[in-house]
Amino acid sequence: LDIEAVELSGIQSRVTVNKNKSLNWTDILKPAAGAPQAAPGKPETRSDAPLKVKLARLAVDGIEIGIVDHTPGKPVSLDVVKGFVTLKDLSLDMDKAVPLEAGFSLRQGGRFNASGSVVPGQGSGRLDLRLAGLSLKPFAPYVNQVARLNMHSGEASTRAKLVFSTPASGLRLDYRGGFAVDDLAITEEETGEAFLGWQKLSSSRLHFRLNPDRLSITELVAQNPFGKVIIFEDKTVNLTRIMRSPEAKPSAQAPRPQAAPSGQQASFPLSIERLRIVGANAEFADLSLTPQFGTRMHDLSGVVTGLSTNPSAKALVELDGKVDDFGSARVRGSIQPFQATEFTDLRLSFRNLEMANLTPYSGKFAGRRIDSGKLSVDLEYKIKQRQLAGENKFIVNKLKLGERVDSPDAMSLPLDLAIALLEDSNGVIDLDLPVSGSLDDPQFSYGKIVWKAVVNVLTKLVTAPFRALGNLLGISAEKLEAVEFDFGSKSLLPPEQEKLKDIGQAMAKRPALTLTVMPAYEIKGDTRAIREFWIRRDVANGMGLAIVPDQEPGPVDVGSPNAQKALEDLYDARFDKQGGVKALKAELDKNKASAKEAGKSLHAEMLERLTLQIPVTEDELRRLAQARGEAVKQALVKLGGVAADRVSVGERVKNEEGGKLVACKLSLGAARKTAAAPAVAIPAAPSAPVPAPAP
Repeated sequence: LDIEAVELSGIQSRVTVNKNKSLNWTDILKPAAGAPQAAPGKPETRSDAPLKVKLARLAVDGIEIGIVDHTPGKPVSLDVVKGFVTLKDLSLDMDKAVPLEAGFSLRQGGRFNASGSVVPGQGSGRLDLRLAGLSLKPFAPYVNQVARLNMHSGEASTRAKLVFSTPASGLRLDYRGGFAVDDLAITEEETGEAFLGWQKLSSSRLHFRLNPDRLSITELVAQNPFGKVIIFEDKTVNLTRIMRSPEAKPSAQAPRPQAAPSGQQASFPLSIERLRIVGANAEFADLSLTPQFGTRMHDLSGVVTGLSTNPSAKALVELDGKVDDFGSARVRGSIQPFQATEFTDLRLSFRNLEMANLTPYSGKFAGRRIDSGKLSVDLEYKIKQRQLAGENKFIVNKLKLGERVDSPDAMSLPLDLAIALLEDSNGVIDLDLPVSGSLDDPQFSYGKIVWKAVVNVLTKLVTAPFRALGNLLGISAEKLEAVEFDFGSKSLLPPEQEKLKDIGQAMAKRPALTLTVMPAYEIKGDTRAIREFWIRRDVANGMGLAIVPDQEPGPVDVGSPNAQKALEDLYDARFDKQGGVKALKAELDKNKASAKEAGKSLHAEMLERLTLQIPVTEDELRRLAQARGEAVKQALVKLGGVAADRVSVGERVKNEEGGKLVACKLSLGAARKTAAAPAVAIPAAPSAPVPAPAP
């Protein structure tokens, strides 16, 4: 029997799930009472062989299905419209591939399409999938069911190739493609304030597998993500209060989770070779203090490479951001992201923080308000096998304490004497606080450890003031005679921007002043930074990553297979005359390194040699210095309100090597006085004498 086509059109149905999670179709498809049982089949013989049936095309269109899920507090409704399914070359041979095209739209927003082929008898197929503009707002009740949050917007899309089969071991699936979630906005149920969101979360290269299980992402980009953490008056945290059914807290005697043995993969391996964060914003508030405390970190951007559930893998972190108006934040180091208590080596730097904002903490623990002052902090977290060894460095500039605050937690120490001993002649306090402890200690608290270290230092100061005075002599303070830049960079750091703004305000009160910027460069530091920037871009381009001009490419993860391949290609191309990768490996082996050690150091050595071969001329460094001078001038004009003709850029200067930053010195001068142009004589009335020309 050959059939050219069977077409069905205008199919409508309704699918509902009640609060008991029962599907309406479950009852509809139950056999009716008294229905006859199917007769047992007869064994086939040659005379009654089945009819051969071929159907060239089966088309179903105009599908409309209303789906309602009553299990959340607010029902979820989805309306499938414009649905269609087209199958071709159908027969009773279930092992024959059947071409398929299908698709549908959602009235709430979104379109899904699939094309490819399936083998019904084998439960396998290959499909090209595309989902565009799927509105996430209809799914908001699911979020609200587990948390006191409202999802106001969000749109998902994906495009991928799907290959699936059903061998004896179970469903096997391979999904390769990309995805994006745009304009996600989630607010708190009670206050309506923003809780979590982003402009875009996307990846163009995602590989998801089942049997064997694995999820790998080459690059995940988060654009303008936002989040906040709030400690309420009762010291509970918003992250736990928003949950509908928070889990019970484990007792102190509860055994801690054991880390996976070294080299053993997690139950569902996950790897993200590169996470790029662009323009992140975060808010923190502690309402348990009096007065209440709040701060915001914004414009946080950077790269994290090597994220993986593999316990032997370590992620590299480089993040930079701003705190409040003119403070900066920087994170550098490495971490085992899914076992941070087993290994963490992070350095956090905060610069130019307004200490007046810390009054809630100074009032609680020190019993005094802070009227003014600037704080810079370097925090170093080193955790190995749940043992903490950290270094904290605090630099306080021009600290001025205010009135007393009644607090039962305040220490009883003469703070004014301690501050007088700590401050140098320029009003700077430089304090190092090493800390250590075990994360298995039930009383462990990082804040308590740091505060105990502070109290110990202050106690030693006030009990032995003359020794403390001798130890603290000679500390220099930051000056305003120079503007500092990161090596290889022409971008002004936030603290330097404030510095230029203050200079501009001072110049506004002295209109005869001029300022000259002496643009500077350092050969060793700038050359290394420029080389690292370009080799990182070259490796990223070799990995197929899109790096726009002036975008920081982030560190190179020499443990990444893609990065290794890119390094090898670059090395073969640039060291072809020296024998390329093969010659380098032979050289390392000749140095009596074991095979295992050579494998670890090979790509790191490639990266270093490729870095050193990038040419950087002194003329290029001089152009960088000139760009720094122009950046300072433009900042003075824009932030400080200084007229452009009062600021000049002088000769480029080569700084001595060894500094942590490149300092461009500033020089004040006086504007030249010029003779005024003679005034034009205006004739008077005829009866009056003509006055002499004005001088």
